[in-house]
Amino acid sequence: MRESLQPRGEALRSAARRISVRRAEEPETPLLQIITEAARHFDLSPSEEQMLQSDLLPGSSEAPPP
Repeated sequence: MRESLQPRGEALRSAARRISVRRAEEPETPLLQIITEAARHFDLSPSEEQMLQSDLLPGSSEAPPP
């Protein structure tokens, strides 16, 4: 069984910070590409990557409108 080097949730927070920094440094890079690269770098699960996409990409909310 693989042990995580980071506490649970820390990889997700680190990915979010990396996305924020890259977005500021490289505004021309598509946000989806930045999210995907951060998810791979921090070894996020598919559900964690999907959560970032739904939180950060415009129009990608899966919740039905009220």
